[in-house]
Amino acid sequence: MKKRKVEVVVISDVHLGTYGSHARELYNYLSSIKPKILVLNGDIIDIWQFRKSYFPKAHLKVIQKIISLATKGTKVYYITGNHDEMLRKFSDMNMGNLTLVDKLILDLDDKKAWIFHGDVFDTSVQTC
Repeated sequence: MKKRKVEVVVISDVHLGTYGSHARELYNYLSSIKPKILVLNGDIIDIWQFRKSYFPKAHLKVIQKIISLATKGTKVYYITGNHDEMLRKFSDMNMGNLTLVDKLILDLDDKKAWIFHGDVFDTSVQTC
């Protein structure tokens, strides 16, 4: 299958590890594209609701696909979300083409795009 080339893909709030996650659909979408940049805008794995007893193969395949994209040259940014607070201590970490950040500023067509998870406006998270 020929993959559609795209500049930037932004995905948010997938909540892998929960029953409501649409992992198969996401896997199929990721398999159909070849992005230059993939922005994972928080809460990709739902750390709040994560249980070892529930992590289906379809959810693992999404993670493997993201790693595969990074290995093949896609720049992947993981922006921490409100379900990712434990990851914030690792912000600004780079592993090859994967970067973990709290917010992201991208230069797109000589303009700046500021991307962040919506929890920056959530007062219940800010006061915890």
